[in-house]
Amino acid sequence: MFRTRTIFARVAGLCIMVLALSLLLINTLFAIRVKEQGIAQAVREMNSCSENISQVFQENYTAGDTGEALFNELYKMAEYENFVIWIADSYGNIIFRLSGDERAEEYEGYYSRNTIVLAETLSQGKISYTVQDGQGFFAEPLVTLGSPVTVSGQRVGSVYLHTRLSGIASSIRILLMQTLISFAACFAVAMLGSFLISKRVLRPLYDINLAARALAKGDFSQRIEARDRGEIGQLVETFNMMSAELEKYENTRQSFVANVSHELKSPMTSIQGFVQGMLDGTIEGNDQKQYLEIVLSETKRLNNLIADLLDLAKIDSAQFPMHMTVWDLSEMLRRSLINFMGKIEAKHLELAVNIPEEQLMVRADSDRIAQVLTNLLDNAVKFCDERGTLKIWVYCAENKVHVNIANTGECIPAADLPFVFDRFFKVDKSHNRKSPGTGLGLSIVKKILLQHGQDIWVNSKPGMGTVFTFTLEQAAEEKGEKEKKA
Repeated sequence: MFRTRTIFARVAGLCIMVLALSLLLINTLFAIRVKEQGIAQAVREMNSCSENISQVFQENYTAGDTGEALFNELYKMAEYENFVIWIADSYGNIIFRLSGDERAEEYEGYYSRNTIVLAETLSQGKISYTVQDGQGFFAEPLVTLGSPVTVSGQRVGSVYLHTRLSGIASSIRILLMQTLISFAACFAVAMLGSFLISKRVLRPLYDINLAARALAKGDFSQRIEARDRGEIGQLVETFNMMSAELEKYENTRQSFVANVSHELKSPMTSIQGFVQGMLDGTIEGNDQKQYLEIVLSETKRLNNLIADLLDLAKIDSAQFPMHMTVWDLSEMLRRSLINFMGKIEAKHLELAVNIPEEQLMVRADSDRIAQVLTNLLDNAVKFCDERGTLKIWVYCAENKVHVNIANTGECIPAADLPFVFDRFFKVDKSHNRKSPGTGLGLSIVKKILLQHGQDIWVNSKPGMGTVFTFTLEQAAEEKGEKEKKA
């Protein structure tokens, strides 16, 4: 069954419609042109014949011979030219009918109407003609030319010449047949062309449809080979990009669910076990304080995890507003370092700081950047070797402030560098408690800086340690002072 809503049907229908309209227009214009040229040619011949008739009539009328000899000569002219010649007196009454056309009687009614139309013009002594179409689809144009007959300046009668342009009707018939044959040939070509074009277009669309159905069932590994560089090829490439992003999203989602489940289950299991042990007497009173401290630590970690998850949810839902102000970055760096001095001294770390003593004004949300610094410093201290080195330095370039936080210690493998800002990503895949943390800190840092229109990146090489660098928009000091006064 032929389906009318398919691309093939629509392309074929459009081609056939355009083809049919084009051929119809060409055929119509050509038929009109043939008819106009045929009528013009007939009028020229009839006009010449009417002049000859008028001349013959005048010669015979002057000689007094208006009888049989005159009309025999006119009859010969009618036969030779294949015209129907009517002679009218000065009052417009038809007195003689001479015909060189065997079918003249069939069209006498048309000729009579044409004569009536021309009578008024002839009464004014002017030559005129009129055209009337016969009956039927291939009607033959009927042309009547009227010419006054004058002798010594006076109109003594009129001559009407009638003719059927049968050759035009035949030409139009032939033209129509040729048009139909051409249409049939072009129809076959159009159908074949539409089929080939549709097949070329439909194949990738069919593949996309199958792949989309597979995506709907959760198979995000679907990819389609791009065989075209045009719009269809672009659509295929876009589909492949979408499929890749969905696959990445699905992998992230699965990893997220697994990590959240693990991060929640582990402390909850510990808390449940320790509390159960206290209730059933397995853990004696002397040891309860130690285990209660562990329970408190686990609840704090759960609270941190939930807070980080809420922050990420707010950022993703655009409910994490930024309050942009101009403030001194140097002062915030010094305060952040002071907050971490206890942890730095506990690990006996060597601290190398290069922060400008003068004000270093930036435009950003101070609370969010404080959160960024806290997460980065916490990571740097946490993963730095015992008695290792913690470095912090700042420099300005291209109207931006670059903040660098580095630590010595175990490097991040090159294969893991692209993923350090993903949620729950940890270089240590075992999720042990040796390196505490939710695995969300760097992801939050990345999103906060992206909302500022800034960037962050990491470099990690053996022997050089790990360096996190992020940028902030540099602001003029004067502007900062004005805002402080305001």
